[in-house]
Amino acid sequence: MCNVKNLIQVGNVTMIENYLWEQLSAVAKYGTLSEASKNLYITQPALSRSMKKLEKIIGVELFTRRKNFLALNENGKLAAELAENILQQNRAAVEKIRDFDRKNHTIFIGCCAPLPMNKLIFILRQKFPDVSISSELNNDKYLLKNLKNDLFNLIILHENPVDDELFVKKFGSEKLFLRVPQNHKFAAKKGIYLDELNGEKILLYSKIGFWYDLCKDKAPTAKFLMQDERETFKELVSSSAFLSFTTDFFIKNGYVNKNCLFKPILDEEADVNYYCACKKINRKLYAELFDKLDDAKDFNGIDFIL
Repeated sequence: MCNVKNLIQVGNVTMIENYLWEQLSAVAKYGTLSEASKNLYITQPALSRSMKKLEKIIGVELFTRRKNFLALNENGKLAAELAENILQQNRAAVEKIRDFDRKNHTIFIGCCAPLPMNKLIFILRQKFPDVSISSELNNDKYLLKNLKNDLFNLIILHENPVDDELFVKKFGSEKLFLRVPQNHKFAAKKGIYLDELNGEKILLYSKIGFWYDLCKDKAPTAKFLMQDERETFKELVSSSAFLSFTTDFFIKNGYVNKNCLFKPILDEEADVNYYCACKKINRKLYAELFDKLDDAKDFNGIDFIL
């Protein structure tokens, strides 16, 4: 062990503590000891002593010193450049370790629609009560890509993926309906195609996953009154005469305005089966979860309106 304080020696390699590299990097960044010390929140004499210590450890002079003048020499400039590289590598290592720990205590799920996402979260919280859950709504293509890149542990799609790397299990179904005020011209219809909604004013909540793209694609000239706040959307649905969407799940479970009529959307794409998937190599980790999917019919506490 070397007799220089804050110096660790491993074999024949001298390890310099991080704070000395940080201080050298600050001197290079701010140009003078005075400015560097202000930004480091230490005194100028303390910073000067640190730089002399660093020179002693390395065994070369890093500064040109004259009366009332001190500046990094060529050695110092190289040392400062290397110091910044070392600091970046250290920060990256710390972040990687933290990210590894976070991933070990977090299940990352990606879903194509809010209902199966809420159902999956419900089950995960029962099976893994001590683990955090991070969720994201996105399209099937994005979800598949990032499951393979290990950014997700589990995903839910509205199309059954054909992929030998994945274990896939069906996870319920959902059908799209239109809420229609009783005095609306659609009130007498038995069902409605989405393209019939062109030109109509329709309340639409923005965070509904693939349903949003389906509605926009099939009824491109409909006047969608977009709402980003869920509570505002729910209030408008219950108090206004605008058309809006819901699904069979919410109708069956009473999460809807009963003063409206509910008309099924007749487009083939409005009847959806969901599929939960993970990598086959991770199947054993979620074996109990996949067993539970068959029982995922009634979920108290799901409070999401489409």
